Amino acid sequence: MAQQFAASLAHGKVIQKATIMLLDYDLPEYHVSKRKGLPSSVKETLLESTRSEWKDHPRFGGKASFFRSIHRNLLDGAVQLSRGTEQLLDVPASDVSQAVMQMNLLPFAKNLIGFAHHHHEIEDHGYFPQFGLMYPELNLGFSLLDDDHKVLDAALDGTQAALNQLNDPVVTRDQLAGLHEGGQALENILNRHIWDEEEVIIPIFLRHG
Repeated sequence: MAQQFAASLAHGKVIQKATIMLLDYDLPEYHVSKRKGLPSSVKETLLESTRSEWKDHPRFGGKASFFRSIHRNLLDGAVQLSRGTEQLLDVPASDVSQAVMQMNLLPFAKNLIGFAHHHHEIEDHGYFPQFGLMYPELNLGFSLLDDDHKVLDAALDGTQAALNQLNDPVVTRDQLAGLHEGGQALENILNRHIWDEEEVIIPIFLRHG
């Protein structure tokens, strides 16, 4: 892997700049909140791989499996935040503050937000640049995923802002509804983004372990 990384360094930078210019992220086929899957322009660049056969691959037990487990934790956390706050919306107004405390909602949401930021920063500054240099043909996909992360950052910041409101001594339904909306947004973005990201990334892990 290291040799391929070094060999593709100069060429990869040129390709990466060119592909980023070709991506109009606001188009429905690209934007993570609008698209139904990877656009055809990205699909045609992917390494050959069949998703249903990933778990049977001899190298799946390494980074591929670990990467997917991180994604499952993120998705499960977003679902738990969304469903948990939805349940709390049915609690009598006088009991909301106590219910939030009993569910351990604030530290859970804070940890989820921090976990999501940390994971995709590793991807942005580690995996994406390295793999883009090894496989310049995938840089359009990495550009798409990088733009997804900007949308995810905004959703995480919005969720954090809603979470900050719950530090008040008395938590209102309106404050809780804001956190619920944030949890739903995270769930929707992560569901689309993670599926598509794995289509790009997992085949690389299966090649290199």
